[in-house]
Amino acid sequence: MIAVPRWFTAGIAVAIAAYTSVFAIIGIATGRSPLSSLIALGFFGLAFALCIARTGRASLPTTVVIVASGLLLPVLGSSGLDPDADSYSSGAWYVTGIACLVVVLLWRRRPVGSGILLGGLVLHTYAWGGLEALNGFGVIAATLLIAVMAAGGFAAERTEQHLRAFSGAEREALEWQAAQDAYHAEREVRLVTTARLASGMLQRIATATDGLTDADRAECRVLEQTIRDEIRGRRLLTDDVRDQVIAHRRRGAVVQVNDDGGVDDLAPAELEPLLAQVAEALRSLRSDRIIIRTAPRDSPKALSVVAMSIDPVAAALGLDDGEDQVDLWLELDRPVPAGVR
Repeated sequence: MIAVPRWFTAGIAVAIAAYTSVFAIIGIATGRSPLSSLIALGFFGLAFALCIARTGRASLPTTVVIVASGLLLPVLGSSGLDPDADSYSSGAWYVTGIACLVVVLLWRRRPVGSGILLGGLVLHTYAWGGLEALNGFGVIAATLLIAVMAAGGFAAERTEQHLRAFSGAEREALEWQAAQDAYHAEREVRLVTTARLASGMLQRIATATDGLTDADRAECRVLEQTIRDEIRGRRLLTDDVRDQVIAHRRRGAVVQVNDDGGVDDLAPAELEPLLAQVAEALRSLRSDRIIIRTAPRDSPKALSVVAMSIDPVAAALGLDDGEDQVDLWLELDRPVPAGVR
């Protein structure tokens, strides 16, 4: 959506104010009550300056001063005019001035102040010269013009609100579609990886005629745990990490890989170096139990690797409460975005 620049709206307002001022000066030069018109022009200048001094919603004190100044314009500006003999062209510049203030107050989001100013002009003109003055001095035309402008502004604002709502709904739909696409793509990757890992053993089971050996059963248990990793491990599994986990399980170690969503906010380029460090750390371990886990999202750490070995003395004595020996406690820092540093 293209926003109307402030200089454009302010320029139109200044142009109308300049026309009003020239019209007022001509009326003062030829009018029968130049002092009153000059005072009225001063009040108009004050009110208009307050209107365009800032953007956004006008403050209440500023609005009160603008409205009070604007209400004095018809009283002072019409003091030298005759409602029966004169018309708008005779010097009723204050009608244009009030219309200008009403429009600018609408722009400053003070519709109540605009309504008071316009109502004051209509009531004063009617009390001063009746229905003929309302028509002859252009008050009816100014009122209709302001009503059309206000209705157009209201319609434009409502249209903008609807466009923002539609844009937000479209953005949410795109995000949902992207999430669904990512979910399906990840599922396809998991299925392909699972099929690649298990295809050899499935063929061995299908072609075995004399039953499975103990080594085959052990390999099946390893593959079953590996398939579970594809569900629980999610983003923690790369080819190197997966190979190291399978190697440790084949030698009898208990390995847990748990992705609790703590690295979902990391881009692949940020996560891959961390997983490379994990694979390198696993390569030299000979522990009995290994746990790979993501840290919470609000933690400065991204993930951790803990490796423990059973106390051989406690195991030899048959003690269940022996403390495990910690072989590795590795915590990897969460990458800091470049803009935060």
